Amino acid sequence: MLARFLLSSAFFLLAAGTLEGCGGCYGTISVSSRDADADAAADVAEVPRDGRDGADVPLMEAEAEEGEPVQDTQDAVEEETPCIAATCASLGAECGEAGDGCGGTLGCGTCPGDLRCGGDGVANRCGAPACVPAPAETSNGGGRCGPDLNLAYTARGVNVGFYPYVVAAPLEQYSGDYSGDPGAIFTPGTATPGVILQIIPAGAHVGLMSSPAWYGPAVDCFEGSSCGAAGRDACTDSSPPLRPGIGGFFWGYAYEPGGSHMQGWIPYDPARLVFAGFDPAHPCALGPAGLDFEVHSACGAPTSCSGGNRSCGDANTCDEGADDCGRTECGAQSGGPLTPTAHRYVAGYPGGAHACTERTPPHPSCQCLASGADVDHFIVYPFGAYIYNAQDSTTKAWLHFGDTVQSYYHTRDGAGVLWEFIEVLTSGAPTLTPPSDGAGGNPPCASDNVGACTPCVHGGTCGWIQNVFLQAL
Repeated sequence: MLARFLLSSAFFLLAAGTLEGCGGCYGTISVSSRDADADAAADVAEVPRDGRDGADVPLMEAEAEEGEPVQDTQDAVEEETPCIAATCASLGAECGEAGDGCGGTLGCGTCPGDLRCGGDGVANRCGAPACVPAPAETSNGGGRCGPDLNLAYTARGVNVGFYPYVVAAPLEQYSGDYSGDPGAIFTPGTATPGVILQIIPAGAHVGLMSSPAWYGPAVDCFEGSSCGAAGRDACTDSSPPLRPGIGGFFWGYAYEPGGSHMQGWIPYDPARLVFAGFDPAHPCALGPAGLDFEVHSACGAPTSCSGGNRSCGDANTCDEGADDCGRTECGAQSGGPLTPTAHRYVAGYPGGAHACTERTPPHPSCQCLASGADVDHFIVYPFGAYIYNAQDSTTKAWLHFGDTVQSYYHTRDGAGVLWEFIEVLTSGAPTLTPPSDGAGGNPPCASDNVGACTPCVHGGTCGWIQNVFLQAL
């Protein structure tokens, strides 16, 4: 029995020594179970030595002589077992990128024909073409300034629809034209002022914005009470079309899990961005502040918003608050419209910005501005500011510091913040914040002839921005 015990110990220690890379310091054991009982004594004599000349000490005793602890052989095997990397085949991955389980990344190819990676909602598997909502401008709706100036909304709550997507591979989000290093967050490039706002991680969701002009309250929306017609809808459709993109980029925001709610331009890449609206487990795309709505249908089928989707009318009522009360003309609270050609500005960092105390900014370089009693209401970015569809409402583009604008109207919201309805005249990021030719502000456009003022008449970028971001030229 003693001989068999020593023989077994020697065998397991041989395995441990080999895994630890001893490099042949032990002899070889060949054990035949058929001869074990008969030749036990001879087997004991062949127990491997420690490799020193003239040594005649069993292995366990030799290690003890050298002062080395005898480790548990099972622990040694577990500690030294090499990572076996997965393959595309072992993962069942047909396309895209996947982790190999050992810290590496596998490239599993592309899908044939018109099939798309993740098209059926299964990552790394080829499936039917995913839903691709058709973008379109809308002509209904319009602003409340002067003779219904297009897109110059005065109501504070202009909430839009969003189309939900899931990110299949990390995806960048931009403020505008970018010429810097890949992965350099909040750092303008050398040729353009646009920055990478964030790199949206795989698994996060993205909401791409619908056309905002679907918000189009009728005149009687503001009748019936001091704050408009209670319970009446200020929009007409809960499935507005996707807002048209620019050069393959679409306006949107990133949300759970892991995405900051900053808004900006997101490149549409079907390999990295898969429509999630038909997945019953997806989180609803309710806008950066949670006040918007997810479109009710896409590609001819209803979406499945797991949180219970609100309608466009639920998100846009005619009595939302003080900013809707009788504000059917721009300048209703601030003293009247401005003369467009007399008021040109350059965008710059605002005075009054302070370190955020009640909210965590998306980047350490950001500060905050107050709105009424909310001391940290607006985030101040180091490179530019949002252009909005309406005062303190949904955003539509970035104005970068150094861009020049022409103001057509101004008004104060219910919190007292002064807003300007502007047209971008020069832009450092001309692709994603395209400038206008300014023709809409030429005579006879004037404060007493607002019907002749047509901002962005030949295209360009128009919208609302806080006056504090504008400095007179």
